[in-house]
Amino acid sequence: MIKFRNISEIEKLYPYVKAVAGTDVYNGDFGTVTEGTFALAANAKQVVMNIEVGDDEGLDRYFIAKGSDLRVLDLDKLDGKELEIYGKQIPTGVAKGDKLKSTATGDLVKGATAAPYVEVTEIIGNHKGIVVRVAASAPATQSVSK
Repeated sequence: MIKFRNISEIEKLYPYVKAVAGTDVYNGDFGTVTEGTFALAANAKQVVMNIEVGDDEGLDRYFIAKGSDLRVLDLDKLDGKELEIYGKQIPTGVAKGDKLKSTATGDLVKGATAAPYVEVTEIIGNHKGIVVRVAASAPATQSVSK
């Protein structure tokens, strides 16, 4: 599961993309939307952020069937903002300062060296969740005039 760290993050923008699951996915899986279809992807800038309902609500692995409507969060629109991530996407042994990128299975792994990635800024509880800062694009370089 993924959620906003602060609700103010979305007060002035709509960071979602409407899509349909191209395959079975889990809430919080990373991927890309192409022509309205979501697919799991490595180094992705989009993530499933559906509202959880029913018996599976709040579980580490919230299943969403192929063909279901999805609400996908576009990380480009949240560059520099913080999110909270819980559940199956968090890698084992994650620590503050780790830079995480998505794999082809939609999960996160440590070791990102270039954007897009999320950087762990805080551990929630006993590794129940993490707070991350989004780095969707490479920082702009400054030129110095002489």
